[in-house]
Amino acid sequence: MSYLRLIRDKMQNLAETVASVLDVEVAIADRNLTRIVGTGDFYRRLDESCAEDSLFAKVIELGNPIINLSRGEHCIDCSNSQDCPEFANMSHPIGVNGDILGVVSFASFDEEQANIMRLKKDEYYNMLKETAGIVEQEILNINIANKLKRDVAEVNEIINCLNKGIIILNSDNQIIHINSKALQTLNINLSKQTVIERNISDFIGDIELQDTGNSDVVGCWNIDGKDTRVIYNINRIIIGDNESSAMISFDIMKDIINIAKTYENKEKIYFSNIVGNSKALLKAINKSKIAASTDSTILIQGDSGTGKELFAKSIHNESYRKDGPFVPINCASIPENLIESELFGYEKGAFTGANPGGKKGKIELAHNGTLFLDEIGDLPIYLQTKLLRVLQERSIDRLGGEKPIDVNIRVISATNKDLRKLVEKGEFRLDLYYRLNVIPINLPSLKEREEDVFLCSEYILKNLCDRMNKEKKVLSDEVRDNFRRYDWPGNIRELENILEHGVCFSKGRYIEMRDLPEYFSEKNRNLCSENKDILDGKSIKFHEGKNLEELKNEFERSIIKDLIERYGDTVEGKKIVAEKLNIGLTTLYRKINEYEN
Repeated sequence: MSYLRLIRDKMQNLAETVASVLDVEVAIADRNLTRIVGTGDFYRRLDESCAEDSLFAKVIELGNPIINLSRGEHCIDCSNSQDCPEFANMSHPIGVNGDILGVVSFASFDEEQANIMRLKKDEYYNMLKETAGIVEQEILNINIANKLKRDVAEVNEIINCLNKGIIILNSDNQIIHINSKALQTLNINLSKQTVIERNISDFIGDIELQDTGNSDVVGCWNIDGKDTRVIYNINRIIIGDNESSAMISFDIMKDIINIAKTYENKEKIYFSNIVGNSKALLKAINKSKIAASTDSTILIQGDSGTGKELFAKSIHNESYRKDGPFVPINCASIPENLIESELFGYEKGAFTGANPGGKKGKIELAHNGTLFLDEIGDLPIYLQTKLLRVLQERSIDRLGGEKPIDVNIRVISATNKDLRKLVEKGEFRLDLYYRLNVIPINLPSLKEREEDVFLCSEYILKNLCDRMNKEKKVLSDEVRDNFRRYDWPGNIRELENILEHGVCFSKGRYIEMRDLPEYFSEKNRNLCSENKDILDGKSIKFHEGKNLEELKNEFERSIIKDLIERYGDTVEGKKIVAEKLNIGLTTLYRKINEYEN
């Protein structure tokens, strides 16, 4: 049996410690002669195979240690002897219950190191033997704690070669295989914790064990007590005796980037770069990932500052058009008299002041790539007809041109306006709306993602402090309370601006309310005052004949009624009311029903 890859990280730490103490280089290879741990020169050759006639091969074959301090007889038959950089080495087998699992070696790569090894031969050998013993004991601990069998180890040898967390479950959702990447990600000490035959829910919370087919899904799991963004897929498989099982493949999304930042087109943005664990955001990401695998036209809708362009770039970069251009154009920022030439281009001499050589338009520049039309609701009505033709025929006419030019583009548009209302007003063509709205993607506002406010704040603060060369800043409790109450009309863009103001003006480690923009403090004072008016009980008059319980119910009814009038008699409005009253949504509905009956 071979378990070495299960404890690869531990062995690497052990090797580095020994190497620094003894001034030698340390390597560990498995029984297949693959170097899986190494320091110094060995580290640069990890996952390489050793020669089948090497010293390592002899140690594994014989099951005995070999001390080779002078390039002696043990080097004669090695095919690598002429190019070997080692001046001296000693190697010891790693074995458990009579089974040789690998070999650990100390080596010197210069004469000075070799001389020390020769002078302290016994001390070095004892340390080598002790190192092999530590590895062997670690494997025994794993075997005892998890009752591993030969077939388990063999499967683990395969899945350990994958650079993703892999977990295989039986029909009872118990773990029967797990690789080293998964152990590391889940912070599991296999020698101290029983993992095999334990339920997956013991290690991962909020995991939905549904077959995702071949599609990757973005989700939020509770790992080691923390909500963690992951990208994963789950496939149903059949194992021995036709038993249904599941294989989970996953990666942690660590490289998060502030969703409100503006990026140059050349920078690659992916869905894994978008901050947030809220269900509303994850729903938008998952729908976008599915859309990315198609070539359909997409309409992204969301308030200003919700990251519409970042979603568009992510879709492009995860589509088959990723190697083509991503060409954005803001329909609201270009003067109306120039937008036609910007979109469609022009031939030489098309109008006074035109470039003598003519110019390609944005649509033509997006050939074989993606055209991103931001603020599509501001496109002049007369140009909407020409854009409709582009979508229907995939060809354009330059200004002053005589022949249509074929274009192969994908169109992603975005708006913070309600296009249906613009259609009703006659300001947007209905046929164009249907052409653009093939796959609608709605981005949640920060108000709908309240659990993401502090996650985004933490990341933005880190970037701001690094950029401004400031000490690490954190939000005071007072600021956190005000952040919870605030509605964030400017979404993440507003959050970033407020935090940058705070970093600039805070004098210590904590960002206080006095460090934030005046308008933010003023809005929160007004909000607190309004809430106080609701809760101060002035509207409740004492009536003779009513007992305390009746007065309490009347007061409670008045509070709920006022808050629902303020935040709306919708599901979202009631969610806000329930949160502000610190009660569950079900409890709120029950109380509303009681007071209405």
